This record gives sequence, C-alpha cells and structure tokens, in this order.
Amino acid sequence: FQAEDGIRDRSPSRGLGDVYKRQTQYMENLESGLKELVDLVGTTNCLQDKESLEFYSTDVFEAAKKEAIAIIRPNNADELIKVVRTCLKNEFPIVVRGGGASYTGGYLPVKDNTIIVDSSRLKKIEVNEEDMFVTVEPGVTWEELYDTLKPMGLRTPFWGPFSGRVATVGGSMSFHALSHGTNNAVSADSLSSLQVVIGNGDIIETGSQGKDQNTNRFFRYYGPDIGGLFLGDSGALGVKTRISLKLKKYPDGFAACSFGFPNFENLFLAMRDIAKLGVVSDNHGLDPRKQKTAIMEMENTSPLAAAKSVYLSSRNPIDGLFQLLKMGVAGRGFLKKAAFSGHFTTEGINTKEAKLKLAEARSIAQKYGKEVANSIPLYLHASPFMDLTPILGPNGELWKPTHSVLPFSKVLKHDQDFESLMQEYETRMDEHGIAMNRMFSFIESNAFLYEPTFLWKDQQSIYHKKVYPLDLDQVPVYESNPLGLELVHEIKDRIEKMSVANGAIHFQIGKDYPFMKTRAESTRKFLTALKHQLDPKNLINPGSLGFDEN
Repeated sequence: FQAEDGIRDRSPSRGLGDVYKRQTQYMENLESGLKELVDLVGTTNCLQDKESLEFYSTDVFEAAKKEAIAIIRPNNADELIKVVRTCLKNEFPIVVRGGGASYTGGYLPVKDNTIIVDSSRLKKIEVNEEDMFVTVEPGVTWEELYDTLKPMGLRTPFWGPFSGRVATVGGSMSFHALSHGTNNAVSADSLSSLQVVIGNGDIIETGSQGKDQNTNRFFRYYGPDIGGLFLGDSGALGVKTRISLKLKKYPDGFAACSFGFPNFENLFLAMRDIAKLGVVSDNHGLDPRKQKTAIMEMENTSPLAAAKSVYLSSRNPIDGLFQLLKMGVAGRGFLKKAAFSGHFTTEGINTKEAKLKLAEARSIAQKYGKEVANSIPLYLHASPFMDLTPILGPNGELWKPTHSVLPFSKVLKHDQDFESLMQEYETRMDEHGIAMNRMFSFIESNAFLYEPTFLWKDQQSIYHKKVYPLDLDQVPVYESNPLGLELVHEIKDRIEKMSVANGAIHFQIGKDYPFMKTRAESTRKFLTALKHQLDPKNLINPGSLGFDEN
C-alpha cells in the first residue's frame, strides 16, 4: 500500500520479497554454522536424526517444548572450547548435557536453533598426587573418577551422588549434588579450580591458576572466589571445560549402623543431634513408603544378621556384648513400629577410629529408636553407585523427585505441612494412581534435606526407553495419564510454595525451582547484570537459574 506521507512504498510483493530474502539468508547462515560444527567434530559426532533430537531434548520428567537442532559431541576440552565459540559466533543457543539424569529441565532447550553439547566423550583425568588435586573434563562420571583414584589410595572429599554411575562431575558442579562425602558435604566443597568459557568466548581461570606455567589449579581461594560464581549456576553463566578437585587419602577405617524409628520426629531428632557431632561421613533416612518392610524383612530373614552387624561395628568386644544385651532386652516387637529408618556411616584412619565415632552416633540414635541390621549402609559402601533403575518405580511408575533444604528449626513444621498436604490430596492421588515416598539426609552440621518423590502410572517417554538399564519387557506399561500428570504438577507447585514459606532452598535449580523469584531485588539486579556481562546475548543455557529465556 502507499504510505500516508506518499514517500515509502510498502507493496505486498516487495514485503514478501524481503521476507523471502531474510528467510533465505537465515537458512544459509544456519547451514553454514552447522557445517562449521561438523567440520570441528566430524559427521559422526553431529547428530540430527529425529530420534536423537527427541531423546536429547527430553529429561527424566518431561520433553522440551522446543527440540534442539543438533547434538554435538566434542572429543576433548579444547574441542569443546572451539564448539562453544563457534556456537556463540553463529548465535546458536548452547546447552551442555552431562549424564542426563536431570528432572528440573536443566538441559532442555527453550529457544530456537539450540545446540545441545553431549559431554559423554570428555573423559580425560589428570591426577597430581604431589599437589593433591585432580583435573577432569566435564564428562567424567563420579564412578570413573572414583575407580581411577581408589587404587592410588585417594578420593575427593565429595565423591559422588547415588547416580554417580552416570552423573558427571560437570553436571554436579553446575547443579550441586549430595550423597557420598565427609559429613555429607556437597559437590562444590571439593572444588579447587575451574576453567570456564563465558558468553563472549573468553576463557576464565579461577582460584590459584594464573596466566603462566608457574601456577596450577591446586587451590580455590585467591582473591575473590570467582569459582563460586559458576557453582550451582545450572550452566547459565558459562560452560565448564576443565574442573579441578581436591584430593584426600582414602580412609582405611569404616563402620556403619542402622536404626528403626517409630515416626519422622524421632528420626529427625536423631539425625539432627548426630549431625552436630560432625563425625558421620554419610547418612540417609527412609520413610515407610520408601522403606516399606525392608528392615523387618532383613531381620526376619536372618535373625542373627542384626546381632552380628552390631557386634562387629562396636568399638570393642565388651561394648559389642553390651549392645547385644540392650537389643535382647528391647525384644523384636519394636520392628513392627519402626516405620522410619536411619543409616549412618563413619570413617577413620583405621577401624578403631571409625568405631569410636560410630559409638558416639549410636549413643544418640538409641535415645530415639532401636538398632537393626546395617545391611543397607554396608551394601552402599561396597557398591556406592547404582544403575538408573529409580527412573521408573518398582511397578513401572514414572518418577519425579522434588526436595527442600531446610534449617533444623523449620523441619518439623515442614513435615507437618507435607503430611497435611498428603491428606488433602489422598483421594485424588488414589484416583489417578499417584503415590509418594521420601528420603532424608542431614548436610554437614546445619541443614536437612527433605526429598519427596512422585510415583504415578503414566506412559513411558523416549528417555525411559533408551536409558532404563533393565529389560523393559519385564516392567508394567501404562497408558497416557494426562490428568495424573496435571495433578503431579499441581501438587509439585503446592510443595514448592510450602517450601518457600518454610524458608527452604534447593539444589538442581535448572528451569524448575524459583531461585530468582525468591531473591531480594538488589540480589536479582546483581545476578541479572552478571548474566548480561558474562553472556550478553543470552546464549548459554537460556532460561536456567530463573533468568529470562529471551
């Protein structure tokens, strides 16, 4: 049409022609950028088939609304740096995928033309025994690192989550992880140094690593803690290319005990008081839905199992006989009331030290519960990393964890709120085939992890079909359950609001937990400015950590 001022010509034919030219140029730029990536990593390491794009754009819980346009698999850290810079130059949004066990949308694309970098080939491990640190590429799993270090008599302070068979060091540093480690420290506590590529292509070195060959990555703190900015960032502030972790001597001493508790309050009080001792290396608690009758089954299958485990884990023979006498006096009837269980391990330079520590933990646990066979912590000590069988429930249900990290003063109220919520939804949950169980841990001496997990009958996704480690033909299959999924989202949102009201924080923020929404305005402004400074075009995992997708 003719413009009102009679100057500009906006005829339909010309407008369509401009659109066509822009689209043509856009496609040419897209193809050119993809060709650059293929030239870097090779044709076999650039996946663009429909099945791969769907799989990599799906996590444990859900599929992305936008699929990636390519999956790039670099061969080493230097190649990863080139891949990141190529993506940035061509303005491709980039997301790094580690072990793939995210359930908070951590690696799900939210923007068009996203490139997912699969870190599974980034496996280099360099051990510096003299200076007691190890440098790994981000795709190294915790089990691979553990198996490399153990023959040397070494270990990192945090040495992996339960999912460490597939969970990567890079993923855990980006999202925080908890399970195995001295006093249940989190993954971030093991860091000494990071190498990170930020959104303008620059490489940042943190900690003691300087600009020349005279420095190395042995220590985290030198000036401002720059490394801390990139820990728990959900991959939103930069791409981690090399990660250095502190090393410790592998402890020779180990001891463990397990207790049954009549209710959550008793379990919590025991865990709280034991946490403050600072002597326990690992711990976890199970609710009756999680545990079911595991304690009773172990005891009833082998009546001598508990006696043997308690005797062997006591600090000396006399103490062992005393503990057995207490168990005998208590009788076995308490097991019927032991709905919750707590499991505690200790370590030391030798078995004597580990047993002395365990005796302190045991003396507290005895105030609130009764001792049972320590089969569970013994098994986990022998086999700390598990296959990803929990991604489906025991009867083939879909699986979605959620969690809160709370100060001790808020835990009992949080539990009461949770139980009230379960009563409110009981009928609807039964109607739609939804159940929940819970796991618990204390973190060091001043925090408590409260982790409910959804199990519901629903259709398996491509993620389950490609990742589940056992024969799926032996697992029950369910039809699509959209109303059940809708209810899972509704309850999850209620739990999230309840957590915020009780002052909780979260690990594995991804694109799920309300991190930015719960920060003070000045903190949000600082983080937004930091994101813009490090990633001015918002190309590094956009949408994560609560940053705007656009």
